[in-house]
Amino acid sequence: MNCKWKSKNNTSCNRHIKDGHTCVFHKNNKNKRENILFNHYIKKEKITYFLGFIFEEDFDIKEAVNYKYKYLKFEDCTFYKKANFSNFSFERDIEFLNCKFLDETSFCNSDINSNFVMNGNYFNQNIINNKIFKNSDIKGQSFELIGNSNLPRLDGISFSKETKFTLRDCHYIKSYNYIGKINYTIAEIQAEKIHDDKNIGYYIYYERKYNTINRDDFKSYGEYLISKVLNYVARELMGYGEHLSKFFFYIICIISGFALIYMFIGITTLSGEMIKLDLKNINSYSISQIIKMYIEFWYFSVITFSTVGFGDMIINGIIGKILVCFEVFIGITIQSTWAALIIKRMFR
Repeated sequence: MNCKWKSKNNTSCNRHIKDGHTCVFHKNNKNKRENILFNHYIKKEKITYFLGFIFEEDFDIKEAVNYKYKYLKFEDCTFYKKANFSNFSFERDIEFLNCKFLDETSFCNSDINSNFVMNGNYFNQNIINNKIFKNSDIKGQSFELIGNSNLPRLDGISFSKETKFTLRDCHYIKSYNYIGKINYTIAEIQAEKIHDDKNIGYYIYYERKYNTINRDDFKSYGEYLISKVLNYVARELMGYGEHLSKFFFYIICIISGFALIYMFIGITTLSGEMIKLDLKNINSYSISQIIKMYIEFWYFSVITFSTVGFGDMIINGIIGKILVCFEVFIGITIQSTWAALIIKRMFR
């Protein structure tokens, strides 16, 4: 009889068993004897690919993996109790994929001398403040942490000058924003060391996003409120200077919005012709006429926003002049910000 366990990808175990439905590696609620056999078979078979293993007792890699290996891979594993990977020298590639760490987890004081991958894992929220890589030396070519839930603090970790550290899609709820700031700051520092220009902007964005603005840091509530508003605008409008495509999209929206308003106010050309959408006779316009008229107003909005001001069109009325001044102010502000962002990215 073979073990009937199957992975999410429909991979079968097929280990021979005497009774039951699953082998000791995939069985829940193991008795004492089965847990002893669990550890015994790991050493006997010199397992390197732990697929779907259920660890119901404390796991210590120094005791379990006392044999030579070409790689270590833990996938879809569940660690119900302490998972101890501390004080161990990882000389070959190691991966943790879609595992659940339901109790304490530690990689402290370890030497990671090869590639390290930890993607799609879940950590117990109770250990989120633990420095799980404290005093660990990362000397491998790649150290990758992607899509992990409740990823604990990374301060105390030490990278070599050659290690590429990738930290992505590890998000935090508001009460743990400070951990997000710590972790993405560490990633940003390492990216700067190795000139990882592809990812540094991503780290800067999330480091700023998780930088909590506290009321206690300001003398008055007004200063605090202004800082919150400016932070919101910087994040949503231009992604802290890292999402230029989003910034450009908002520029188009602003220009288009003002053009729509100008249609109802009207403009006068140098020849004295007044262009305005007459709402009382809206049914007399064809769709092509409205589109053509909107293009005229969009052109006027563009030259106003860019402060070029050819002078071939003049806005009508006091309200129109106020709106033009407002758009010019927005245009100057955004253009100077845009230039600063471009220069910043060029120098980076």
